[in-house]
Amino acid sequence: MIKSLRNQLIVALGLLVSVIGVIQGVSSYQLCRNGMGALLDLRMEQVAARMRDGFAEGIPAIVARGSQDARDIVLTVWKADSDAPFRSTDPSLLLPRTAPDGFTTSTVNGEAWRIYTLQQPATTIQVAQRLSVRRDLEEATATKTLWPILVLLPLVWIAVALVVQRSLRELNRLGSEVQAIDAGHLQPLPTVGVPAELDPFIHSINRMIERLAQSIDAERKFIDDAAHELRTPLTALQLQADNLQRDIAPGNQERFRELRAGIARSGSLITQLLRLARADAPLNGGALARVDVAAVVRGAVADVLPIALQRGLDIGAQEMVSAHVRAIEADIGIAVRNLIGNAVRYTPDGGTIDLRMRLVDRMVCVEVIDTGPGIDEAVLPRVFDRFFRANSDIEGSGLGLSIVKAIAVRYGGSVALENRDDGPTGIVVGICFPVEEEGLGE
Repeated sequence: MIKSLRNQLIVALGLLVSVIGVIQGVSSYQLCRNGMGALLDLRMEQVAARMRDGFAEGIPAIVARGSQDARDIVLTVWKADSDAPFRSTDPSLLLPRTAPDGFTTSTVNGEAWRIYTLQQPATTIQVAQRLSVRRDLEEATATKTLWPILVLLPLVWIAVALVVQRSLRELNRLGSEVQAIDAGHLQPLPTVGVPAELDPFIHSINRMIERLAQSIDAERKFIDDAAHELRTPLTALQLQADNLQRDIAPGNQERFRELRAGIARSGSLITQLLRLARADAPLNGGALARVDVAAVVRGAVADVLPIALQRGLDIGAQEMVSAHVRAIEADIGIAVRNLIGNAVRYTPDGGTIDLRMRLVDRMVCVEVIDTGPGIDEAVLPRVFDRFFRANSDIEGSGLGLSIVKAIAVRYGGSVALENRDDGPTGIVVGICFPVEEEGLGE
């Protein structure tokens, strides 16, 4: 079964044209054979008419043996007062003298002949031709009519493929635009230049995009509002806990520290929710600036360096390049810090974290490679899901990688995560952004 609409159209149209071509070819072949037969009959009639007009005397009375080619016609003239032919181009061939006027088919000397008889009061003129010779002439002439069809059929298939490809070009363009639609790019599909048959489909997709955008905006606004509303009471709780610390009895200090840790975790979750809501928000072109990615990476490493030194982590850069992106610097910083922070969190004490920056196809990519435990292959496809945590033993909100992906998508970039395959355990996670050319955006 051919699932491709393009292939279905090409095969259907190609077969239709091929069937029509074959029918046309068969018809042309048969018509040509019939026409050639009629032409040969006309020739025989004309020869008989010439013999009637006195040309029969020009036939030698004694024909040399072997002078008659097998493909030639045979002429026989009978006189009314004689039982033997008066003149004949092949005396050994005795045609049926009593044949009626017109064309007949007879077998003479073991061969089938097409005979034209012209009966007159004083003479009988007969013109004969072998049916095998006629068939050869008819087939040779008719076969020539098939060559154009045999040559044109492959060209027609190519033409059908090109026409279908051109006709579906608009569909391919729309398909690419639909494929580019995601939560960060909910732009309606253009309707200018779209075939009329696709209008209802395009309008349906645009209405769906509009509803989806409204739903996402409502969700984003709810998260943003909820995070803002929760931040104030949590800040107040933190202040009250700080003020109560000196009044807590020594026996309750452990539980009090757990309370403060819970408040801190809640505050961190709210901060992550706010970052996620802002990463999902539409871009404001006026807020964009030229961001030095290498400087952002160095700043992120400096932020985690005290923790890394305390735990004996070897953190360093294997390769760095100079590249700039057009973005909000805070967004790039959050994405890179989340990646490095995750590596620090999951890498055991004494482990290694390597950073690498490189340019690939007009994209600047930042990769973080650690020597942590890695991630089960079965859950790798879910690592960018919101609130998903691959390792529940390590504290976290499950939003860090979701924020990284939202920021990458927001700027037309990409993010990927996979387990290391070069020997040590650990993961390789990289984020890429489109590079801004020199001089743009200044």
